[in-house]
Amino acid sequence: MKKLNSKIIASIAVVLMLTTASSFAAPKKKAKKGADPYKDVVKQKDSKTGKVWNFNGMHVDLVDWWAGDDWEARPAASKAEEEERAYHNWLRSTYNFTWTQKQLCGWDSHPQTVANFCITGGKENYVFTIDNRSALTGFRADLFYDLSKLDCIDWSNPKWASGSEKMLVRGKSFYAMRPLVPEPRGGVFFNKRLLQEAGIDPEEPYNLQKEYKWTWETFEQLVAKCTYDTDNDGVNDAWGMANSSTEFVPLACISNGMPMIGKDANGKFVNNVGTDQCLEALAWCAHMATSYEMPQPEGSEWNWMYPAFIEGKVAFLADQEYHAQRNGTFADMTDDWGFVCFPLGPKGDGKYRTLHNDNLYIIPNCYDDERARNIAKIFDLMTDPTPGWDGPDAWKEGYYLCFRDSRAVDETLELMKATPCPRYDTLIPGINYMGDVIWVTYPGYVTPQQAYEDTKNSWQGLLDDANR
Repeated sequence: MKKLNSKIIASIAVVLMLTTASSFAAPKKKAKKGADPYKDVVKQKDSKTGKVWNFNGMHVDLVDWWAGDDWEARPAASKAEEEERAYHNWLRSTYNFTWTQKQLCGWDSHPQTVANFCITGGKENYVFTIDNRSALTGFRADLFYDLSKLDCIDWSNPKWASGSEKMLVRGKSFYAMRPLVPEPRGGVFFNKRLLQEAGIDPEEPYNLQKEYKWTWETFEQLVAKCTYDTDNDGVNDAWGMANSSTEFVPLACISNGMPMIGKDANGKFVNNVGTDQCLEALAWCAHMATSYEMPQPEGSEWNWMYPAFIEGKVAFLADQEYHAQRNGTFADMTDDWGFVCFPLGPKGDGKYRTLHNDNLYIIPNCYDDERARNIAKIFDLMTDPTPGWDGPDAWKEGYYLCFRDSRAVDETLELMKATPCPRYDTLIPGINYMGDVIWVTYPGYVTPQQAYEDTKNSWQGLLDDANR
C-alpha cells in the first residue's frame, strides 16, 4: 500500500505541475527577440519598505516525498511547463532568490522528517508538503507557523480558494495553505461498452449529471440494468458494479449531506455517523453492495475490483480520479470509459460533491517572523500562474490528457472543483472508520445503527483528544 501511495502521489504531482501553468486559451503572441516577455507584469512591492521585494539571494526549498533532487531538472512535459519554468527564472532574477522543489526522504519517513525539522530547526528555509499523517499531530504540537500573521499574502486571491485554510484552525489563526485548485477525487467510472450492451446510452450518466438527475435512484436503475444472467442458469454473469468500500461509503455519506466526521460551528470535530443522513447512506450502500456488486473472486487480492473493471466484468466503479492519470490504472484499458460525480443523495443539498483530501503546505514554526514572512512570500510568488497561461480554465489542460472524453473534465471535474469539501475522518489519530463502520456495514454484517452504538464512546474519546 505504501508503494502504491507513493506512485499515486507522484502521478498526481505531474498533473498538478501541468495544471498550475496551463490552459487551452492561446498563449500570448511570441515576443520580439530581445523583448521582455514579462514587461506587463507588475512587480510586487514589500509593504514594509515600499520597494520591490529583494530577498538578497535567499534560498527556499519546497520539500515533498517524490520530486528527487530538483523537480524542474526533469524534462518539461508540455509547452505550458516550459513557459512556467521561464517565468520562474524571471521571478528568481527579479526578486533575487533561489528555489528548488526537492525531496529529503521517501513517503514512509516524511512525517518524521517534518516533525524533526520543525522541532530542531536549521539553516535551511523550507516549505513542507504534508498529508494527513502529519497534519493534526503537527498542528496540536504547535509545529506549524501561524499563517494568519502574514501581511505579505493576499489570501483573497482565488488561487487560495481550496478549503485548506479550514483544515487546521485555532480561533482566527490557520496553519496550512494550498495555492492550487482542489484536486478532483472520488467519483464514478463507467464502462461505455457495457452500458450499450445493457441497452443504455453510453452518455446517459453524463446527461443525467448535467440535468442534475444523477441521483441514488437513477444510479441504481442503471446498475440494475447492467446486472443480469446471460446464460439463464440462475446466476448473474454480468454485474453492475465493483467498488472499494472505503471509497464508496464516504462518498455516499457526503452526497447525502453529512460526512462521517465533520466540524461544528466552533471548529470542533464531531461524529456524524449516528445522524439520519449517515445512517441512511450506510444502509443504502449495504443494499447496493448486496444486490448488484460482483462477488470477490476466490483467492484475489484486496484490489480485485480494478482488474474487474479493466477487463469489462463490471459496468461501474466508484473510486478516485487518479486512476485516470496517463500512467494510471486505466491508462491501457481496452473498453472506452467515462467519469461522473457520485450521485446525489436524497438528503443532500443538491450539489455534487467529492471529498477533497489534498496535500497541504506548511512553514515550520521554528522560524522567526521575518524569516517566515520571506519564505512565505517566495512561495506565494512561485505559485502564481504563468502570464499568458492564467485563464479560468488553466487547471484543465493536464486532465484533458488523462481522460477518454472532454465531458469528464468540462463537466465532472468542473463540478468537483466548484464545491470544496475537506475530508476530516482521516485526520483523527486512532479513528478506525474502515474497520469500525465501513467493513462491517457495507457487506451487511451489522446494521448502521449497531455500528454507531458499538463505536460512539471510543470515537468520542478520540475526538475529545483531537479537539483539545
